[in-house]
Amino acid sequence: MLKRILPNSLDVLSTFLERKVLLPVYSKILNSISKEYIHKSTTPEPKDDNFLYCIYDFPSYLKATVTSTKWKLKTINTYKGSLILLKNYSDTNAYLKSKFSAGRRSKFRTYKRRLETCFNIEYKSFFGEISRSEYEYLFDEFHKMIKNRFLEKKIQNYDLSRWSIYHEIAYPLINSKEAALFVIYNNKKPISICLNLVRNKTIYGYIRTYDIDYSKFYIGFTDFIKQLDWCFENDIEIFDLLKGNYPYKTKLIDTQYDFQKHVLYNSKSIITRLSANIIVTRTRAFYALVKVLKKMNFNTLYHNFLKYKYRNRELSKITDDSKTTIEKLETLNPETKLTNVDLNNDTFSYLKRPVYNLLYSNQESINTIEIFKFQNETDTYLVKGKNTISKITFQ
Repeated sequence: MLKRILPNSLDVLSTFLERKVLLPVYSKILNSISKEYIHKSTTPEPKDDNFLYCIYDFPSYLKATVTSTKWKLKTINTYKGSLILLKNYSDTNAYLKSKFSAGRRSKFRTYKRRLETCFNIEYKSFFGEISRSEYEYLFDEFHKMIKNRFLEKKIQNYDLSRWSIYHEIAYPLINSKEAALFVIYNNKKPISICLNLVRNKTIYGYIRTYDIDYSKFYIGFTDFIKQLDWCFENDIEIFDLLKGNYPYKTKLIDTQYDFQKHVLYNSKSIITRLSANIIVTRTRAFYALVKVLKKMNFNTLYHNFLKYKYRNRELSKITDDSKTTIEKLETLNPETKLTNVDLNNDTFSYLKRPVYNLLYSNQESINTIEIFKFQNETDTYLVKGKNTISKITFQ
């Protein structure tokens, strides 16, 4: 009885982009959009006749060539990927005009203007040079922000499970211009960080997060527009947003493609050929079933199940967010007893989001407000600005 061959499984993203390891068997890989070869191999093919490879997450706009007559390649479409063809636009403004209405573009400008009005904002990108100390500091903050964001969303995050890998690979990739780190600072403290990988004229949107206390400012849009500016300045032609069917992505992209599973096998070996055909048949059947279930809206139930199954169990240690009420005061009784509050003190970290929301609404700088605690009222605070007085109460 023939014993089935187990495949050697590789993932394009982790192998080729993260680790920069050449993919096996392929003699050439062409980016059909940029018309550039991203891989040409002179490495001898595997000598073992029974070798079988499964290559996951291979973007369909990359065209692979296998020149050896004994090696065969079969492809199966799996998930949808999405990208922006930056080469079709002259600059960021041209892209925004083609994708968004005048009203929506005005909102983007409002988000950025209010962020810069309310805080001491600095934008910085690291590409080709970052010190080890700066890198360690930013990655520590990066990790904290992702963890806090997904605690709030009440789900686990895949990136946190791979954090040690990201931490290991990103430093050399940034310094060799194969990754770019985009950071938005408030008073030298990062409030938004995004790590993207770069190959030739393609940038891959990899990991991003922001400080949830700044949610009112929609800094994700401001960060994205800054990244677009950087892409046009650096002659990037493709912005690949990879997998994930998120509402914000559908608003940004102009092109979809298929991720593929490649099965590479030695056709001269009967056992290898049989094993490969079994894998191909099972994989095609699986994704055909997925398509049927999606049409039946089963995917919604499935994602809800996964959300429950992989819920963040750390939440059992955390109380639910308190309800917060904010009211504007016309005057303040001069006899009211108040105690000054330092918002930078970690003891009052829960105050940041409502205070920042007030700054956004009042279009006022953090540098021109004072914060006090009412001595005779429980969990009640006063925010005094140049022209407004507001009362925040936690219930």
